[in-house]
Amino acid sequence: MINVTSQELEAILDTLDNAIVMHDRWREQLQRGMVCRTLPDESNLARDAHQRCAFGQWFYSPGNAHLRKLEVFRQIEKQHQTMHDLARDLCVRVKGHWAITPREYDPFMERAAAFRDELVKLRHKVEDTLQRIDPLTGAFIASQLLPALKQAQEARKADARPCSLLLLRFDLASINRERGRQMGDSLLRAGIASIRAALGEQDRIYRHAGAEFVICLPGRGHAEADAVREKLMRAIDAGVVRDLGDTPTQLHVHYGIIELEPDAYVERLIQEATLATYTIQF
Repeated sequence: MINVTSQELEAILDTLDNAIVMHDRWREQLQRGMVCRTLPDESNLARDAHQRCAFGQWFYSPGNAHLRKLEVFRQIEKQHQTMHDLARDLCVRVKGHWAITPREYDPFMERAAAFRDELVKLRHKVEDTLQRIDPLTGAFIASQLLPALKQAQEARKADARPCSLLLLRFDLASINRERGRQMGDSLLRAGIASIRAALGEQDRIYRHAGAEFVICLPGRGHAEADAVREKLMRAIDAGVVRDLGDTPTQLHVHYGIIELEPDAYVERLIQEATLATYTIQF
């Protein structure tokens, strides 16, 4: 799953908007150079040209290492590098005063158009994701939960693979009362960020209501889901201590695990789930 906050998504949107404008400008300047036979910019002749352009500088910055692991960004990376490789070949021809034929020109234009299309599609995807996630925690919003679980039930009918739901409820009442709601929000944000980082690509976490969350774990029965639960509790423990310091207090996290049956009413399953309690001391 995409482990980014709404603030990061908004920053990505701004970057993509700028990238589309800069890409159009770069392509126009490159075409002008080919038509007017002016000396190409040295950055376009470099082997690492794809890392020198404005988009490349953003994409390959250390802070975006987690984005480069995602499939959608890997596809864009391939398109981007191939486009710059083709552009470099054209620049070499211009510099050497050699003719540029459709054989060299057309693949570049096709790749440049494909890269721009990928940027636009990614922008739409990011914008859509922003509408579906909770701005505080990055979990999917409640309206996404039931449709997703009903879809999981259909998949369960089709292939008989198990699917479990892990329910979590953060007990923030005493923390909000004694240390303020801002501390409660910070604690919840840190805990859910730790969970999102620890979940697999197919796993999804939804904010059900308030501080209650439902995690869908496709392909896992009760025992496997409990192993995931233990892993997540450790992640929450480490994340809360790391992000919020060592001021003595306690956080109670209630949890329950239920297997998603193909024909069961999801709402009733969630309501009837028995919640145990896990205590984090930090």
